[in-house]
Amino acid sequence: MRSRTAETLASAIGGSELAPNIGLIDLEPGDSLMLCTDGLTKHVSNERIEEVLGLPLGARAMVEQLVGDALDGGGTDNVSVIVARGVA
Repeated sequence: MRSRTAETLASAIGGSELAPNIGLIDLEPGDSLMLCTDGLTKHVSNERIEEVLGLPLGARAMVEQLVGDALDGGGTDNVSVIVARGVA
């Protein structure tokens, strides 16, 4: 079951109160960083996302797999996924 905060929009482009978060993340070899819209998380479980991000795939293959999983799961919303991988 999802928490109530999962249904709360924290920030939106074009909204009246946009507050960007800026930070630095050092990715180590093998690390994955994913940004996505709720179109992914509506149809793909956290466990499945974790599984895909743990596979020995490149970022593009991970994105294609996750978007495919969302579409196969019903795809009732737009699905946007970005994956960054740490490399040696």
